[in-house]
Amino acid sequence: MKKNLIAVTGLCVFVFGGGALSSAAVLAPPLPHVQTYKEIPYLSGGVGLDERKALRSMTKGDNLKLSFALKNRDYLSDVEVVITDNKGNKVMEAVSEGPWFFTKLPAGEYTDRATTMGETLQQVAHMTSRGQTQLYFSWNESTLRGPGRSLTRK
Repeated sequence: MKKNLIAVTGLCVFVFGGGALSSAAVLAPPLPHVQTYKEIPYLSGGVGLDERKALRSMTKGDNLKLSFALKNRDYLSDVEVVITDNKGNKVMEAVSEGPWFFTKLPAGEYTDRATTMGETLQQVAHMTSRGQTQLYFSWNESTLRGPGRSLTRK
């Protein structure tokens, strides 16, 4: 009798414990996934602390990081990104799924444009073969037009 009770208890722990683990896996947010544009890989996201932590570990080899926020420091997502080389050729076009956007570009000079809510900001990035260039795009909330976009707190 005692052996049966132990066996049943062990079975319940196994079945229900495994169910709890699989439920936790289902509830966990998906990790950002690598996408490509003209064979150039990129990652975007950063909504929430877990996603930012995942992005930090996944993008150590990337040489360009773009960040998007309002001047009041609220992060922005759904930002249109267009990157052109010094000859004006488009090398990247994507929509950032969060406030961070990472890619790896060949060494050179690039013009980076970020557009949200009808307002475009532009910066120039000088990429080298080593290190990571970081550009911060910051919009004035009062100048943005159009329907609201999703905002996340920093």
